Amino acid sequence: MKTRIKTFVIFIAVLCFCNVTNAQSKDENKYNESVIVKSSFDPVVNEAYKLSDKPKIFDSKFELPPFTYEKDTKRFPTTMTFEKIKPAKVKGEPIPILYNTHVKAGIGTYFTSLLDVAYSQTRSKDFVYSVNYHHKSSLGQIKDYANSSYANNDLNLYAKKIWDGFFVDAALQYNHQRQYYYGFSDTIDIDKKDYRASYHNVGTVVNYKSLYKDADALHNSASFALNYTSSKWGRSQMDLFIGADVHKNFDFLNSEEQLIGLNIQYEHSFGKYKAEDLGVFYNDTLILDAFDNNIGNVKIKPYIDFDIQNFRLYADIEFVPLFGDEKQFKILPNVVLDMPVIAQMLKVSAGIRSCNHTLTLNELRKDNPFVSPLVRIENESSIALFAKANVISVDNMLLSLEAGYEDMSNKGFYQLDNNAALNNMFILMYDNAQRLYIDFNVGYHINDRFEFRTELLYQNVKTETLEHAWYVPAFKANMLLQYTAANKFTISFKPYFQTKTKCLDENGMVQDLKAKVDINLSASYKYSDQLIFFVDLNNLAFQRYYDYYNYPSQRFVGMIGASIAF
Repeated sequence: MKTRIKTFVIFIAVLCFCNVTNAQSKDENKYNESVIVKSSFDPVVNEAYKLSDKPKIFDSKFELPPFTYEKDTKRFPTTMTFEKIKPAKVKGEPIPILYNTHVKAGIGTYFTSLLDVAYSQTRSKDFVYSVNYHHKSSLGQIKDYANSSYANNDLNLYAKKIWDGFFVDAALQYNHQRQYYYGFSDTIDIDKKDYRASYHNVGTVVNYKSLYKDADALHNSASFALNYTSSKWGRSQMDLFIGADVHKNFDFLNSEEQLIGLNIQYEHSFGKYKAEDLGVFYNDTLILDAFDNNIGNVKIKPYIDFDIQNFRLYADIEFVPLFGDEKQFKILPNVVLDMPVIAQMLKVSAGIRSCNHTLTLNELRKDNPFVSPLVRIENESSIALFAKANVISVDNMLLSLEAGYEDMSNKGFYQLDNNAALNNMFILMYDNAQRLYIDFNVGYHINDRFEFRTELLYQNVKTETLEHAWYVPAFKANMLLQYTAANKFTISFKPYFQTKTKCLDENGMVQDLKAKVDINLSASYKYSDQLIFFVDLNNLAFQRYYDYYNYPSQRFVGMIGASIAF
């Protein structure tokens, strides 16, 4: 297209040029004409040359110019001032006042009196001590029965000294208990001093335990206890206990520190009965011979306590040689495994529990103060399979359920002494027994304002030779419901219930003691930190229930009193 245009332009230019030429030839002077041709500019580069010259760099040496200076020393005085920083003060709660002496006193129906006095040393890091005296007595009379008054006095002393590597504590206690064997009709004309019994008990306990801070140290402890109990008619018993324990922590399977130890115990009971005059309790024709109770044992118990990945295993085995009146050798294992079933919610324990125990006269007079001076004490043992579940996820709540089967050897059951003329004294009949039980516990609290606890126990006890398990209820339930308002007024509701029990009467016939319902209510008002008033109301159901055959309870006991601290 461009070629055609060029050809056309050139053709027109030639024509014009010819005309101009011809015109000039005719008359050059007369006619002059200019022609301007317009067309697109099309530059043409005929030839291009490549530049082949490269830039050249000329090296140059840079030199610093000489620099000189003169040192001119001058002192410029400066003054620095700082604001003083006040020392920081830690503001904490004021230390509460601790009172050394506490006195609680009350008086109630049946001429019941209460006095509790305690004195203790306060806020010492290396030495503590305390003194406590407790008295409770009643001069009341139960209708249709002989004199049923009683008195109980306890005096306890305690001291503890702490050193850098160990501590030693000691306790001394004395108890005097006086009660009457009132389990017969008041129509019988007997002077009350003839059926009055009293117990005196004095004992001491000394303990030592190491407090080493080094976890790899060989920790150790030791105990010594001596107890003497005496009663009317020449009955007495001396109980001796010596024990020692050593244990050490160590690493196992790269987990937390585990524990292994050895425990050794020596127990011995020396009981005597001098066959002194028993007055109205026994027939004059009955010949009573003096006898001794001599029962001792040694327990050698190696044990381990492992805690590995939330599983805890405790195991020991007791080697128990018996000597004295009974010569036996027993091997009693204990194995308990704790494991979480649902993390942070449910924990289960299961295993084997066993024990060996010899009753003491001091334990008997607390459990049944109407025991006969002729009661013989023997060794008891048991082994049980159990499983227990604990709910641990709910705040402020305790929930547990335990079930088990227990095999008891030589278990003692109370029974009327056939030699007692008034049918009001008890001896122990020993028999092998099996026990199936379920124990349910619930507890709940909200700070210090509200608390609820209850325990339900079902048990089925079968004996081998005895007709029944005397005085053992099939079901027991106790509860505590307590509420505190404005940190001033506290009220507690404590009912107790147990099903009927079976026993033998003076003729050897089986009798049923009716179910026991005991409802107790107490209230207290805190007037100040030093003065509290209280009221206790017991047996609000007004029942005459029986703990033992021929021994009814008082129907209602009310008490009012105050507690003072200074």
